[in-house]
Amino acid sequence: MRLSPYLLTRACACTLLGLLSTAASADAQSASILDFAPVEEGTLDVGAERAGALSASDLRDASDTFMDVWELNGQAGGSVTIDLVSDDFDSVLYVVGPGLGETLYDDDGGGGCHARISFTFLESGVFRVVASTTSPGQTGTYVLRTADVAGPVPSHGCGEPDPAMLAALPTDGRTLAVGSMELGRFDFLSSSESNRPVQAWSLEVTAGERITIIQRSDDFDSYLYLMGPGIEGSLGDDDGAGDLNSLIEFTPSSAGPYTVVASALTEGATGTYTIEVGEPVDLATLPTVGRLELGQTMDGFLGTADPIVVDGRRGQVWALDGQAGQRVTIELRSDSFDAFLYVAGPGLAEPLSDDDSAGDLDSRLSFELPQSGSYRVIVSALEADPSGPFTLTVGPM
Repeated sequence: MRLSPYLLTRACACTLLGLLSTAASADAQSASILDFAPVEEGTLDVGAERAGALSASDLRDASDTFMDVWELNGQAGGSVTIDLVSDDFDSVLYVVGPGLGETLYDDDGGGGCHARISFTFLESGVFRVVASTTSPGQTGTYVLRTADVAGPVPSHGCGEPDPAMLAALPTDGRTLAVGSMELGRFDFLSSSESNRPVQAWSLEVTAGERITIIQRSDDFDSYLYLMGPGIEGSLGDDDGAGDLNSLIEFTPSSAGPYTVVASALTEGATGTYTIEVGEPVDLATLPTVGRLELGQTMDGFLGTADPIVVDGRRGQVWALDGQAGQRVTIELRSDSFDAFLYVAGPGLAEPLSDDDSAGDLDSRLSFELPQSGSYRVIVSALEADPSGPFTLTVGPM
């Protein structure tokens, strides 16, 4: 919990005193200071909404975090919910007053980056409601809402996208389909979410058929969102396709429509991008660089020149022939990168994968071959751009 520091000042360098002894608790210090803070913004009425703004001329604490102080009249036995809502800063809310044993405090209780405090007046009197921020120097406009019954709040957390806002973005005729690749562009006039550019596309698909969506750009770090039937909130991805490109794989529960939102990780990003919709890569059919034999230990080198093969990771694909019922153990070890191992092939409904089962960031898979045939052993790494030697051992289980 962020507590108010032991000193509050005005931008004019005036000092507000009212300090407790150093032996007092931090909560008591905070309550004492806020009790003495001047009320300069006005009065709040339960059931009303008031607008305000934090600026460099406001009261501030020793860490240069600005504060607005409001007055609220409360009657014993009544209840109130106070919401501090701002699109300009990460809100923090304090309340002090009669009957409160400590300063009431909240950061993100109002959904998103908004603050909310709900409480019952134990005593009648005048309460101070303090609007502030999580970080020094943050300024901007805000709204304070007070109500006797708490209303709904956004479901997304602070720093997370608002799925309702993303789903409401206009597609303006932009459409996607399986097998298509489309070109998009962000400029200074593009719509934004938290100052990051966003552009929506409509996607029609076949229910039950798994697909992949990939956003690529050489101009910015891509970020991809997906909303639609059967998805709670939104799906999102940053670097799943490797090299700062994004990838989402999903199996649609209906034909849609789904909303695909192209975005960027950086505020104010501009440039071109592509969105491609296709079927997931079948790892069992990937081309190989060589063959493995049971009992073999092979030395190799995994580097940035290797292709992206799965989950946005670079890798090398090796063939391993085996018979149904055969039990094998495959180990991937490296002192240069965090090893990640995949196996795909006949009879495996989903690829097998492992990160650290061999210890020390090394990978191990032990399993029984469900069918006879050629399996794909994929040497990969947890890092996006691995570089270094490795050993791959295939032995009996």
